[in-house]
Amino acid sequence: MALESGLAVFGVGLVGGVANEILHWWGLRENPQLPQYAMQPLYWIVTLAMMLLGGGLAWLQLGAHADGLIAFQIGLAAPMVLQKLAKAAPDRTGGMGLAGQPSILDFLRG
Repeated sequence: MALESGLAVFGVGLVGGVANEILHWWGLRENPQLPQYAMQPLYWIVTLAMMLLGGGLAWLQLGAHADGLIAFQIGLAAPMVLQKLAKAAPDRTGGMGLAGQPSILDFLRG
């Protein structure tokens, strides 16, 4: 499926980001307790930002003319890649009383 506008590329990438979130919740389906973070507004703000990131990266990489499947794959992969990068980042230690406090990096690590 050929996409012929930047908005269409962004939209399909955004749908890929939404699919990533659906996969996340599918993975939690057997967890007997709903994760505590699911009730936090920050979680939903970051989730929305990740979905938008998927659309934005698809548009940045492909422009206004792209194959729909590729735009979807970029949108799907963008949050996964960011999470892998966050998991690979070194832990914070010491320094100005920040050790031990949760951060957005901890949130992205999962």
